[in-house]
Amino acid sequence: MSQEQVNTEETPQPELQKTYLLSTISYTDKADYDKFLENLSPEHALIVLISAANHGQLKGAYNLDEAELIAKAIRKITPSASQNEQPAEEEAPKKAKTTAKKAK
Repeated sequence: MSQEQVNTEETPQPELQKTYLLSTISYTDKADYDKFLENLSPEHALIVLISAANHGQLKGAYNLDEAELIAKAIRKITPSASQNEQPAEEEAPKKAKTTAKKAK
């Protein structure tokens, strides 16, 4: 095998080491982390706070009352599937009433 043939083979690139924060947020280097911080949206901030609460719970940082309070607060600020369905159900009776008024 000639030297040229050996050099044409691709060598596998080592996978970059990831650093994890709060067990869910990962970055590969300082620039990647800085970019995440600079582009932090309100939605991402909420995810960070919920991740922090979950991470603390996994580490045993909260007593039972604190864990209950945090869980209730998270449920209060995050939409659930049942909340997303309710507006559609509320609109249906309004449309029916409007149709009934037009029929008179």
